[in-house]
Amino acid sequence: MSNKVFGKLPSNIAILSNSVYIKEVPVNIRSFKNRRTEARVIKGYLKASGGKFDRRIWQEPLVAELPDGTRYLFDGDRRRALYKLAYPAKETMPVQVVRVKDKEEISRLFVAINKTARKALNSNEVFVHEYLGGIPDAVNTGQTLTRCNLKVDLGTGEPGTCVGHPAGQQVKIDGFRKAVKDTGAQPVLNACAFIQSVWPNEKSIGAEMLHGFALLDANTSLLRNNKHKQLFENFVKSRASGYASSKDTATSLKSAGRGKTTNNFPESVALGTLTEFKNWAVGQRHISRPTFKRHYGTYVEELKKKVDI
Repeated sequence: MSNKVFGKLPSNIAILSNSVYIKEVPVNIRSFKNRRTEARVIKGYLKASGGKFDRRIWQEPLVAELPDGTRYLFDGDRRRALYKLAYPAKETMPVQVVRVKDKEEISRLFVAINKTARKALNSNEVFVHEYLGGIPDAVNTGQTLTRCNLKVDLGTGEPGTCVGHPAGQQVKIDGFRKAVKDTGAQPVLNACAFIQSVWPNEKSIGAEMLHGFALLDANTSLLRNNKHKQLFENFVKSRASGYASSKDTATSLKSAGRGKTTNNFPESVALGTLTEFKNWAVGQRHISRPTFKRHYGTYVEELKKKVDI
């Protein structure tokens, strides 16, 4: 999280409880109505640290202490299981003990911790820290972002919190990675250059349009045929003039290519773009129908099958 707080907070808050302390308790302390402890989840935790236990990222489980001194582990059964794997000979483990007035309060704390007061990292946040951590796949993706004049930004304004070109347009990492995986880096680079030439001042590029145009570059000569590329640029600019943003333009193109299969949005963008470009170019007598079919007909039929039209 950033040092700066974005948004407004109250000027002061009351303290509900300070009743927390660290203590060693029996490792097999009784759990309080907890969820199933799944081995597959614990294996996932181990995978994150190369199959080894890393005490630096292991946090003490939470134990509730009732007024009569009875204690229950109410959050951290998986952490307990990891601890027992790492230290099989130990009979105690460190925990955070919180004092509660009754069992109902234990359940309320459990909900507050696991539902209300916890926010999972989003994909962009994970990617930035993978890059900063030197994970090879993230580093390679960062280099491709830079080549595309794009960036993934945490939005804090703090130094070192963006990956890619510092002055580039923002993109969502999941969509960017999918586009590169499906088409290769060069078609994505070509699609970026084209989109940025039409919308140079927008802060971000939509992943669906980027992916859709990359598909066009990977499967047709549209962005490489000098005559057709110029016509295509004129078409997209005329289309863009009727909408407030590239996002709105992409939505209209996607709608023109949407079929019964609703999860192939980049393919819908590609198909809608070719369909609308054909209508415009043929209507303006820039390209004949036979010429369009010769250059793009095969891919149009392939896209129709994918989106189920």
